[in-house]
Amino acid sequence: MESRININVERENQFSVLKESFHNAPYKLTHYGAPRAQPHLEMIIMSASPGIMDGDRLTINVNVKREAHMKLYTQSFNKLHPMKNGAFQDTIINLNENSVLHYIPHPVTPFKDSIFKAENSIHMDASSTLIWGDILGAGRIYMNEAFLFNKVHMRTSLYRNKQLIFTDNQCLKTADQPVRDMLFFEGYTHQATFIYSSPFATGMKAEMDEILAGEYEDISFGFTDAGENTILLRALGNDGELLYSFLSMLGQMCWEYTQHQQSLLLPEVVLENSKQEEERVEEALPARKKKTVTAAAKKQKRSTAA
Repeated sequence: MESRININVERENQFSVLKESFHNAPYKLTHYGAPRAQPHLEMIIMSASPGIMDGDRLTINVNVKREAHMKLYTQSFNKLHPMKNGAFQDTIINLNENSVLHYIPHPVTPFKDSIFKAENSIHMDASSTLIWGDILGAGRIYMNEAFLFNKVHMRTSLYRNKQLIFTDNQCLKTADQPVRDMLFFEGYTHQATFIYSSPFATGMKAEMDEILAGEYEDISFGFTDAGENTILLRALGNDGELLYSFLSMLGQMCWEYTQHQQSLLLPEVVLENSKQEEERVEEALPARKKKTVTAAAKKQKRSTAA
């Protein structure tokens, strides 16, 4: 089945609003809560399908216009069913002047014999901000299907002012590669990638150096500068929900930092109070992580306020 999702976001006065959207079966695009509950736009991609099947092809187009801000969510884990030929997902994102996009989808779970390729092409203005994440699991662990998928190929290319500044290219073939070993999953079952690309990346990197200095329970991670104004973080763990919560916490930190920095540069743009967002993200975290994450968030908030 061929499916398509088109999202166009524009700014009207203090609100970011949805314009000229499109979706077809089995996907549905809907507001995540009330349309104007906050100045930025929140949308969620939902699906009536149990997962991605053999031969499926999904194309996602996201266009965020000047000074528009959007958070895009997914409904649940992305399940890749057994395949003979494979499935494909193509995501094309355009971020215009001073726009912000936050997109951290749920983990991808490849079933035994699944074949999947995801191509992400992101085109940015020099003043725009991208908060991006993805998580890949080993498969259905409790059905003894860990690392029994056929092939998963995920590539993300980031362009700023039409010049390629960053590429993340992972092609995993479980029959040919020691994916459980060093330089791959290293004994863990889930791998997460987080990207923050923004004119404010240098300042955010300094904040992360301090906030993420300690160890996090059940997660191994590292982060670095990875191209012009771009931070890359890679994390490993054994719990997809925990990694999703971890990336969500990082995403919220970067979102608030971006809002603060933009408010200094663009005082005429009305930016929202993120207190309710902080509380919602905190409530979504596993109980064992709340204390650590809350302390980090408070520390970050004090630092940006200073």
